[in-house]
Amino acid sequence: MEAGFRRCCSRPAEHGDHFYPWSKGGSTSLQNFVAACARCNRAKGARIPSPGQQERIERRRRDYVTPDGSVSVGERRQLP
Repeated sequence: MEAGFRRCCSRPAEHGDHFYPWSKGGSTSLQNFVAACARCNRAKGARIPSPGQQERIERRRRDYVTPDGSVSVGERRQLP
């Protein structure tokens, strides 16, 4: 995960985070999940990621998702 979206973090992942915030319509799905250290997760808060930030996460996912698997992030749900 990126530290508050600014730089890559080398600390071990401790939290599962909604990439697109749940409070802003982010779904609870693998497409919207990222692993983050506690500090980065708190720094990100409920901010909505930019398209560039989404693209960087998807590029990194290509390293560990099977070729036929989805690397997309940011799946959203309808808010009531």
